[in-house]
Amino acid sequence: MSSPSRLVPQLLVALLQRRRFDATLRPSPAFRGLSPPTITAALAAIPRLLLPRSPRRLCPQRPFPSPSSASTRRLAAALTLAFLSWSHSDANPCRPPHLTEPPLRAAALSLARARALPALFRLLRDHAPGVSTAALTDVIRALGEEGLPRHALAAFHRARQFRCTPDAQCYNTLLAALCRNGRFKDARFLLDQMERPGARCGPDSYTYTVLISSYCRIGVETGCRKAARRRIYEAGRLFRRMGEKGLEPDVVTYNCLINGLCKTYRVERAHEVFDEMLRKGCSPNRVTYNSFVRYYSVVNEVDKAVKWMREMVARGHGGATSSTYTPIIHSLCESGRVSEARQFIIEMAESGHLPREHTYKLVKDEIKKAHEEALPAELSQSIDAGIKERFHQVLRMKPMMRSVTR
Repeated sequence: MSSPSRLVPQLLVALLQRRRFDATLRPSPAFRGLSPPTITAALAAIPRLLLPRSPRRLCPQRPFPSPSSASTRRLAAALTLAFLSWSHSDANPCRPPHLTEPPLRAAALSLARARALPALFRLLRDHAPGVSTAALTDVIRALGEEGLPRHALAAFHRARQFRCTPDAQCYNTLLAALCRNGRFKDARFLLDQMERPGARCGPDSYTYTVLISSYCRIGVETGCRKAARRRIYEAGRLFRRMGEKGLEPDVVTYNCLINGLCKTYRVERAHEVFDEMLRKGCSPNRVTYNSFVRYYSVVNEVDKAVKWMREMVARGHGGATSSTYTPIIHSLCESGRVSEARQFIIEMAESGHLPREHTYKLVKDEIKKAHEEALPAELSQSIDAGIKERFHQVLRMKPMMRSVTR
């Protein structure tokens, strides 16, 4: 039996040749049919091969149209519906007696990725007994990732029509989809419904974490300082409400709030949240410390940044990585402390972390300008080889890139 990744191109060719999906598509008289797991795998392979989530996932072995092309999406939707119909017809000797949940979920996800919304909702409505809450949750997540929050909300409100009951994970997935696309009013309305007495699903720690992280991310990305502070204030209010509900925030919740506070220059409040984190027995990790390292590096208090990095290692809360060293090295170079920047990049390389090309070039240029001692030759050769290997690795993962002039 052919693997799904080899079966889908054959089905695509049959569709392009306008051949009907019937018994004539059997590869040989010995064709025994497709089992339900194979049908599910083939349906799941259609969006993966035709509709990669980003151009980075394209490769030369997939000579298909651009994922942003409307014709490609229509082709993926047509292939999904045609193959689903054929696999459950008399042409498939191994056809199941009815459409089960795994192939139904795979077909629904394929239609969601293709943005074939009428076909998607028609498929779910026609096979409502086979729609599970987990399948509906996956569809909502896919619609949110495709930038269709209104349709994700519509799928959620049609749960009763699909004969399934949303659970906490379904609510949280919808909240994440709404926040991802900036629909904060709808997200807050949904949270208010979850907080009402007698609600079917009450909010949990993850519910508030989704909203807090979204408020902090949007607040940091906005160009208006007043708007950013308002978003961070809303995140802090949700954080306090979370405690009033008796829900304990985890390290992810703390990290989101601390990062948002540091990036909006409210470091005093970030220190208070960090102290509360330690007081409640929630162990911080490298992400927590990196927020303070980046803040103190940006405001040219690099000694405090170094102190936070050393404290992280001393307390056993994580090890310094390239994301920890990089802001410190850049701040040292901007402050004219080239010899210390040189020492830190040596320490970084010796600990097994490869610096970014821009950081490495910056340190080399500053060393040359300040007439400091150059980096050890063996270390420079190792870093150059590592950067070159990483470039070729990224080039293999992102074939849209072209060779650049070094």
